[in-house]
Amino acid sequence: MSGTLKAELGFVKTKIDALLKEDVFPDQVTPPELKEAVRSYPLRGGKRLRPALVLWSCAAAGGNMEQALYAAAAVEVFHNWTLVHDDIIDRDEFRRGVPTCHVTLRDFAEKELHATPDRAPKYGSDFAILAGDIQQAWAADLLLRSKDCGVNPALVIELSKRMHAVLNPCLVSGEALDVKFEYLENLPSAEEVRFMICGKTCALLAYSAYAGGAIGSGKCGETAELFGQFGSALGTAFQIQDDLLGIYGDEKTFGKPIGSDFREAKPTLLYIDAMSSLAPEKRKRLASFRGKSSLTDDEIALIRTLLDECGAKDRVIREAEKAEKQALSALRKTGNNEYTALLEELVHVLTDRKV
Repeated sequence: MSGTLKAELGFVKTKIDALLKEDVFPDQVTPPELKEAVRSYPLRGGKRLRPALVLWSCAAAGGNMEQALYAAAAVEVFHNWTLVHDDIIDRDEFRRGVPTCHVTLRDFAEKELHATPDRAPKYGSDFAILAGDIQQAWAADLLLRSKDCGVNPALVIELSKRMHAVLNPCLVSGEALDVKFEYLENLPSAEEVRFMICGKTCALLAYSAYAGGAIGSGKCGETAELFGQFGSALGTAFQIQDDLLGIYGDEKTFGKPIGSDFREAKPTLLYIDAMSSLAPEKRKRLASFRGKSSLTDDEIALIRTLLDECGAKDRVIREAEKAEKQALSALRKTGNNEYTALLEELVHVLTDRKV
């Protein structure tokens, strides 16, 4: 990552952190533990990549980034409600090294409300769901306030409609399929998994870039559509790369346990490709690792060997590279300035992680 990209990401982070910290929308929420839960994830920081897509797409389209600040904050809060609900679904205990929302609220129930250990988890989950619900409203409110930054009210309404009528059902449908796939007796098709990725991972990235392009160009037109295509293809490339790193990456740099997709029985494109390519005996061997609660280093090595031998790894890498090229192609059609260059570098940083 270049010094320029790092500095620009730092600038975005500073602006979004300050806006969310000072925003009064959550102040109306009661009781206090719910208000705190609403603020928690958005104020934990993070890379702020989605807000960066909004702001840089706006500037790349010739607009003023200051006008896109509330839209950028909106996509960050929108992203955070999905994380709150995801953590409940996945039963995760920690996020960014801190207890997850439902766990914090569970502990509150035990300590402050003297809830019994069998009742406290329900309180935690119930209140975390409510926190995510309010974060959706917060995101909507932030987006609508874009008109106070000089964005045409008619455009704000169009972007709001797109958030609720397109982004929300697309993203939630992707999440639902991701959950459902773990319960199927037979593997979903590769096309079904691509459709799931399009919703779960790509939808919000596409919306972020689209919204920025629309604000920058002043309308929901061809420029905005190109930025949306850019964000969607970027999401595909990123997710496929993430799945590859999930079995081939280094745990320290990847930040997640290697082999977790196998342990959680998630049908990635990598796994589906291998299962359609391996000889019956080797297919049976690979399938034996799916859903296994723990995997040894030797088992991880064997999984890698099976994926390599049948060519699944190489084919999936090529699919990620194709998506990356599609992202860059759409981006280059929008023009050429310092912010398109910044977005292009961001593509390389997100998709060229080592496998």
